[in-house]
Amino acid sequence: MSSMDQEIELTAIEVQLLQRLLSGASNKQIGRELGKSEFTVRNQLSLAFQKIGVANRMQAAFWFRAYRAAREERGIGTSVPLFGLAAEWRISE
Repeated sequence: MSSMDQEIELTAIEVQLLQRLLSGASNKQIGRELGKSEFTVRNQLSLAFQKIGVANRMQAAFWFRAYRAAREERGIGTSVPLFGLAAEWRISE
């Protein structure tokens, strides 16, 4: 299976982090809300960004909004194809 055919399943922690990121919370605020250090939040978000194929917070927020919408449309418990979301939010350098 090529990387373009992979489907993404987020962990519960990744979902919590991305939900808060989508609401505009800083790493410090997210850490306070979840009982984690700011550095742990930064590291966990960095890993999530790699997993979903985005480079920054703004791209991750757009990606997560599309991910949630696609999951709602397809029904809870389904995965969303990587090529359907992550590539869409990459910004050319």
